[in-house]
Amino acid sequence: MFSDKLFPKNRKRRANATRGNYAFRSRRNKVHHVRLDVHRLEMNPETAATRREQRRKAMRWGFKFAVAALMAISLFSAGRIVVREAFTNNTRFQLQHISVITEGELMPSQLITASELKTGMNMLDIGLVQVREKLEALPQVRHAKVTRGYPGLVLLEVEQRRPVAWLECPEQRLEAKVAGYGCLLDDAGVVLPSDEVTEARRKLPVIRVAKMQRLKPGHVIEAPEVLQSLQLLKAHEESALAHSMRIRRIDASRGYSLAAQYDALFTVIFPVDEFEPQIRRLERVVNEAAQRNWELATVDLLVEDNVPLTLRGTPVMAVPVPEPAPPATTPRRPTVRRQLARNN
Repeated sequence: MFSDKLFPKNRKRRANATRGNYAFRSRRNKVHHVRLDVHRLEMNPETAATRREQRRKAMRWGFKFAVAALMAISLFSAGRIVVREAFTNNTRFQLQHISVITEGELMPSQLITASELKTGMNMLDIGLVQVREKLEALPQVRHAKVTRGYPGLVLLEVEQRRPVAWLECPEQRLEAKVAGYGCLLDDAGVVLPSDEVTEARRKLPVIRVAKMQRLKPGHVIEAPEVLQSLQLLKAHEESALAHSMRIRRIDASRGYSLAAQYDALFTVIFPVDEFEPQIRRLERVVNEAAQRNWELATVDLLVEDNVPLTLRGTPVMAVPVPEPAPPATTPRRPTVRRQLARNN
């Protein structure tokens, strides 16, 4: 009895039973669950009064939205009218004059046409960057600056490329000083069109090359012999010889030298580098020839020590180039051995 009270049967658990309420369930007596359908009551029933209130609320929101939209449209229209009358249709903001500052082959009318600017345009609609890019797209233009001024003024400052030489290449059928078939170069090697041959262009020197790729106006020539010839022309223009003679033609078909023909009817062979010291050597040769009344035919500057040259009607000769005189120094006293040798 005592053990039954301490360990009742309904509390005895099996060894393999899981935790839970196993002891309180019986397989014989099963409880069948019954599903009850519960009808929920509608706490907010829809009546005629509620429908009228919803319609009034919708009408109020619709009226507010219509008023706000009407005010926004009115403000936008008024702003457009103010902007049009104050800026668009105002003669103060209309383009009235285009001023061009330039110097070169292109005329101001050609630059205005390329910029696509027309009088009467609204100045606030003009893109200065776009106008500058249109001008710099021309092969003849190196740099352009566009500024806006009021009332109704646009200033175009254009720096044009100046042609310095003709390019001649038999392989590409490039002929110098011929309109449409020639090719002009500036000091940086940019190809310029040669639609018109003026008197100033006829006096430009000619650079002759053996081979050249197909060229197009605006492209930069990368051929080393052409760039070296342009450097030689620049060094000559900066020297004292530019006042007395000029280069008429440069033969750059050789890879190791440049043969420059001067208008004094003599040819000078230059190395392909260090043109400034070579031109100074040529100046000394020309001065020496002028003092001795020589008529130069060829001058070879490839030789470092002496300068081989030919004169009109004479064979080749080597003339030492006079160097600047060294500073005067006091003579040294002869040594004892030299004095004894002289006495003997």
